[in-house]
Amino acid sequence: MPPLLFFSGKSRERPNDLPALVGLESMKDLLTRIDFAALYRRQARASSFQARSSADWGRRAVARSRGEKTSDYARQLLGHLDLAGVQTVLDIGCGSGNLAIPLARRVRRVHALDFSAEMLRLLRAAARAEGVRNIRTYRRAWADDWRRIPRADLVLCSRAMAVDDLRAALSKMNAHARRRCCLTMHAGPTFLSTEVYRVLRRPIIPRPGYIYAVNILYQMGIRARVDFLHTTGGLAYDSADQFVEGLRWRLGRLTPSEEKRLRAYLQALPHGA
Repeated sequence: MPPLLFFSGKSRERPNDLPALVGLESMKDLLTRIDFAALYRRQARASSFQARSSADWGRRAVARSRGEKTSDYARQLLGHLDLAGVQTVLDIGCGSGNLAIPLARRVRRVHALDFSAEMLRLLRAAARAEGVRNIRTYRRAWADDWRRIPRADLVLCSRAMAVDDLRAALSKMNAHARRRCCLTMHAGPTFLSTEVYRVLRRPIIPRPGYIYAVNILYQMGIRARVDFLHTTGGLAYDSADQFVEGLRWRLGRLTPSEEKRLRAYLQALPHGA
């Protein structure tokens, strides 16, 4: 799995509060004039990664939930969260609850938001099975009206920032946070291994990275704290068919020759890889 970025920030500072040193005046002007949101949108639309619909995620929900159980991502992220003074959490893109459920054991209330009805169904079933009763679920997309979504001490968005308007999404997070926000985004150019692209013989058109979010937050007057999570695991394919289907779900159509190469690649991997 590629490295993951963690950053949080609720404090506000004026974008022009750079040190008044000789030679930095042009840099201040540049950072405030560049439309990072437009650059993000342009690169996202051109990249190898494309956003998926709620129906797409519904079909992928069970496989995604199984994959979460094989990764140490949730444990690492939970270890980075500052829960001092936090009684309520808004978990955006909560999925099947890999973060919402453990967080619910540590705070008074978790508001779990996702645009996939199937993901929310899996979350509620898992919460019932584990005796967790302080999670409320909301079916919403980023573009929906959030006026009835409660504000929370901590607003968390974990690998769910597949949006066209990054500035609007960051503003939405900030507006719903009483204390702080936490957002994780992939730091690499793609969700998939570069080795997979080599096998497919396809070029990687990089998706926009975390630095766009950092720069947009800076323009909003928010100085983000940045950290990186290096995680392992996350693959949950029981067969070559599942492996190929998972890549088809991410990349779209695969040619017969691409499928053949992928199956050969998977078969050649060491057992348990």
